[in-house]
Amino acid sequence: MEETLYFAYGSNINLEQMEHRCPDALLVGPVTLQNYELQFRGSGFATVAPKKDCVVHGLLWNLTPSCEQSLDRYEGYPRHYIKEAVTVQTADGSKIPVMAYIMAEPMCRQPALPYPRYYRTIQQGFEANGLPVDSLRDAWSRTIDEVWSGRIDKPKRAPERNRGPER
Repeated sequence: MEETLYFAYGSNINLEQMEHRCPDALLVGPVTLQNYELQFRGSGFATVAPKKDCVVHGLLWNLTPSCEQSLDRYEGYPRHYIKEAVTVQTADGSKIPVMAYIMAEPMCRQPALPYPRYYRTIQQGFEANGLPVDSLRDAWSRTIDEVWSGRIDKPKRAPERNRGPER
């Protein structure tokens, strides 16, 4: 099995946590994910979602197969997070296809504030890796606005065969 390039944007940008979870993973460096937005969803965990003219800052890791299996368990793959192919950009403008964990349906539709300890873990990762902490604070602020406004992304209308009985 070959190694996987992985884009981390949440708690897996914390170097101590990744050392514990995936001791054989190699840090490649900081990258960005263009036209995506960092969000807190489900039970207050980080995810990313497409959004034009936005950017998510994170780290690129090279994972061994055993590291990827460890992250699959940690991320709750495939029930809590799914794997998606995305393209990240390096500081020199190079574009690299990678794997990212994206929160699964229906949890990805429900904004939720992260627990302070979880948020602090991500913040420490941002600070240690020279990533802009303001972008993390912006995600927090957007989530507060969404929670207080009662905003929930509505699912697309179910096909007729999946709808409940007419009343």
